[in-house]
Amino acid sequence: MEDITAFGVLGERLSFLLHHADMGAMTALAERLSPLGVTPGRATAIVYIGLHEGCDQITLGRALGVNRASTMKAIDALTVLGAIERRPGRDRRTNALHLTETGRGLRGAIEQATREHDQAAFDALSADERTQLRGLLTKLRSGARRRAPAIAMAATR
Repeated sequence: MEDITAFGVLGERLSFLLHHADMGAMTALAERLSPLGVTPGRATAIVYIGLHEGCDQITLGRALGVNRASTMKAIDALTVLGAIERRPGRDRRTNALHLTETGRGLRGAIEQATREHDQAAFDALSADERTQLRGLLTKLRSGARRRAPAIAMAATR
């Protein structure tokens, strides 16, 4: 791993440090999920669908923060994998997404793999530090969601 001092003042920026920590953690997570045949994004979709059986594609895309084309690509791949199935939705234009038996088993394996990944990825932190980090990241995420409409409005000006 590159020494952060090589990046001068950028190496001191919280966003820079967070980005590099995220890249390392997500690369390791992708490696851990690979034997299950899913990427981190598709694993997240499986868990979300399991928690929100019958959700539609638009709702899933919004929850994942991805565009319609990316959502469709993920749904198609998860359907081919046998993890989800489309059923008639609330109207003729929508599909309701449901986990299959395979998908339910995969969800359990994903939750176990992500639990093990978190333990390994954050083992440098004490239990109290992990709790504190979780709280801080949750706070940042909540703040970003509140600012999102204002940022979108500013971008259209």
